[in-house]
Amino acid sequence: MKCNCSKQILCVIMGTLMLALPIPMHGQFFKQLKKQAEEKIIKKADKEVDDIFNGNKDAEQGSSTQAGGTIQTEKKNIDQNTSQQTTNISFDDSEYLVYKSPDPAFKDIVIQKFKGLPRFGAIDAYMMRDNPKKVDLSKEAAEKRNLTGLGYAGFAHLVRINMLKEHFKVMDRDALTQQTKGKIIEKEAKSSLAQKVLKEFAFDVGTDPLKKEYFMNDWSGTGKSALVREWGGHQADDFTENERYVTFVEKYLEVILKWAEDLFADGSEDFQLVHAIKFQGQYDFDRGGFWVRLPIKRPPLGAISSVEYFNEFAPKTPYGDAFFNKTEQVDYINGDVLFKISPDKAEALIKDKSVLLQLTMKVRSVFKDFDTSNPFVYGANYTYHFLDPVLELYSDAQLTRKIGEINLENLVYKEPN
Repeated sequence: MKCNCSKQILCVIMGTLMLALPIPMHGQFFKQLKKQAEEKIIKKADKEVDDIFNGNKDAEQGSSTQAGGTIQTEKKNIDQNTSQQTTNISFDDSEYLVYKSPDPAFKDIVIQKFKGLPRFGAIDAYMMRDNPKKVDLSKEAAEKRNLTGLGYAGFAHLVRINMLKEHFKVMDRDALTQQTKGKIIEKEAKSSLAQKVLKEFAFDVGTDPLKKEYFMNDWSGTGKSALVREWGGHQADDFTENERYVTFVEKYLEVILKWAEDLFADGSEDFQLVHAIKFQGQYDFDRGGFWVRLPIKRPPLGAISSVEYFNEFAPKTPYGDAFFNKTEQVDYINGDVLFKISPDKAEALIKDKSVLLQLTMKVRSVFKDFDTSNPFVYGANYTYHFLDPVLELYSDAQLTRKIGEINLENLVYKEPN
């Protein structure tokens, strides 16, 4: 009986396919299509027949005879998994900004904060507190590194999704877009890029149950197959790959687009930008301080989180313009300025092996435009400018030991020799 049911289902499906396909269809393609369809249909039909005879179908659906019962069970599993992941990691809310996931299928996005704003550039990498050159190997530090590592990646994904909202409007939701050779078609390029960004987001921010559902090809049937960044999993056929993509889009796309709306909502976002810096040379007893090279017009030193939002300094204030114009001059191009500190405090600072100098600045990043040289690759350009003329200097990565300030409205530049 099992065999007869399978063949009947197969005949109906194949008959429909033959009627729908055009007569001049290439023979080789049709054979390949027929073979793949047979394998998938027979496998599915055999499973359904087995379920009926073994009594699994009614038990799986419970009191409901509709697919909704199964969907609710899957969602419950994801909820449980997400809850377990959250309870395993404890952290102080005062250290972090949490962008709560609107759906249990995705993890919360957690990043470090300082003075209420996202902390970017040089973040706390959870090194040994008494020796910032050594990694803290404790379980708590490892969990925090994993938490924030995922958080900064998720933040970048959400920003990209929001900045590409026009791309998502034309994205093909019914099939994966294939890049055609020759002339670039704008709509295809936008669809391809949006699909790529969406896939990366799903894989990085999705919970384990979600990734198993959409990025696993479970050859062994054990649920322990490899997870890969491809719809359907490792070596999935074209039909499965497309099916997983379409199903994901139908279920989660609108939720994700809504979640991303708050980041760079008006094309800009405020940050606390942190730079790891060094003193330039010895203590200057004549001027009463150290010389500090402001890393404003160059890529930041020690940046761990994404810094693409701070690639171009474009001042919007008088003190910002003054700094920019001064450091355009050859003699002051390095931007070395005086950091005032008393000799006794300077001596203690130099002797302290736990010191890791951190310079903080409140800035605003503004989306500028897209690099269109390769429309299949995400290349957004941003500028940034100061929101406060006071830069604060700390001696630790946690930004708890403040040692002084540098005021951009009252800079003392190092004169050339």
